[in-house]
Parts: sequence; structure tokens; C-alpha cells
Amino acid sequence: MTMNNRTEILIILICGILSLNSCSVYKTKTYIGTTENMSYQNTYIKTKNFEGVIFSKDYFTFIGGERFTPTTDDIDLVEIILQKGIKEINVNRPNQIDNCPIIHKNLKKYKRQYFGYFDTNGDRIIFINCFWDREGFYGFIDRVFYNEPVDNKWKTEEKMVLDGCSYYWSIKVNLTTKTLFDFSVNGIA
Repeated sequence: MTMNNRTEILIILICGILSLNSCSVYKTKTYIGTTENMSYQNTYIKTKNFEGVIFSKDYFTFIGGERFTPTTDDIDLVEIILQKGIKEINVNRPNQIDNCPIIHKNLKKYKRQYFGYFDTNGDRIIFINCFWDREGFYGFIDRVFYNEPVDNKWKTEEKMVLDGCSYYWSIKVNLTTKTLFDFSVNGIA
């Protein structure tokens, strides 16, 4: 086998691996929700690093101004910005005491809801609503011993919770300037 043949085989193998990997990056599913006379389609996405729902611009919410539906490319950028900047913006660790998790150390454990809108400058903003994933051990216990159904409402409805410390928090990402702002952690009651 000549050097050129080895190089060609190596290139073909790398391209094959990359194409297989790119096909499995996202696990997606569409969820249809309704409010009064309007229906909307949200996109559930899951990767090895995060799980969330992209909310349609047609979903009624009080978040932001003119709405847009984020793309998976938008969410990829949002997650990069979030992972790079969360530790710095969380330096004071608000409401992350006692049994409440430290957000930047547990980022993968939070489910996300993504809402897109344009601010007054025309910048593209993604509001991320984050909440603790209870599908692990405690979710299993709730389903088996307390007959609790699997909660899929978060895939079609904005999740709003009062208190709950750092199990519930939100942040905004400016896609235009690639910055994080309006970091808010729920209170402790």
C-alpha cells in the first residue's frame, strides 16, 4: 500500500466518522402545544451536554419584544457562550447554599427552555429558563412509589416556579454581542 492510498483511506475514515457523529449530535422531537385558538410547535433537543426545548415564536409569553424561533445553530452558539461564561457570572453564587446546587458545577443537570426575541437595538436575544432535572433517582421514586406521571408539560409550557433556590434559574444570551446578562436565581423559602 502506498502513502497516497493510506492517506486516502485515512481521509475517507475521518469523513465517515465525522458524518456519523454529525448525524447523532441532536436527538430531536416536535411537540405541539395549544393556547386558546392558537397552536405552536416546539422542538425538543438533546445532546450529551444538554437537554431542552426551543419554543416557537408563536408561543405566547411576556418575554422580550418581537419574537423569533431560535434554530439549533442558535442554540449551539448559546450553549458555547453559556458554558464559557457561567462560572464568571455566577461568581457570587446567589441562593446556592446548604442543599442548593452550585449552578456552574452542575450545568448538565439542568433542563432548558429557549425563547428568542429581538431587543430594542435589534439584537437577537435568547432567554434561557433552567430547572433541575428530576428524571434521575428521585423522578424514578416519584413514578414508582407515588404513581407520579412523567412530566412533559415543560416541553410545551413555560415552567414558572417560585422559590426553589438554584434548582431554578434563568439567564439571557445576546447572540449579536455574544454576552450573558440578566442572570437570576430563584429565592430560598
